[in-house]
Amino acid sequence: MSRKKDEKRLDEVISRTINSGKPEFDAEKWKQKYPEEFQMLQSMSAEKTRTRRPSIWRVVSQSPIIKLAAAAVIIVGIGLYAVLVHQGPGEHHVPVVKSPTKMMTAMSLTMAYRRGGIEAIDEQCEKAIRMLGPRPLRLTLGQLLSENND
Repeated sequence: MSRKKDEKRLDEVISRTINSGKPEFDAEKWKQKYPEEFQMLQSMSAEKTRTRRPSIWRVVSQSPIIKLAAAAVIIVGIGLYAVLVHQGPGEHHVPVVKSPTKMMTAMSLTMAYRRGGIEAIDEQCEKAIRMLGPRPLRLTLGQLLSENND
């Protein structure tokens, strides 16, 4: 015989011997007999219903539309970051330098190097030389000062 059949048969034999029906649970008697346990069960069920608010992560993880929107926001944010922060060479604002002397300062040459490397420095030096034109062998103090004040 199988185990289930054995258990069923044993239950039938016991119930015939005792002559009892199915046991019934009387909740009112139980509440009166065990009032502390009843209060504890009520407080536990009330506590569970109060703390059952859905978390934001549960809502996001269960909704495919919210997942798609979150992914779009992340992609747009990364794109804006890349555009605003990581500009490539040549995209920086380069101030116009009018004086050849100012074109040859360390800051001006550094900016040129960042803009286009050694080729940009060569180009800036060539511009300064073209702007200066042919130079006399001697310069007066006034000429030197006027050139530095431009």
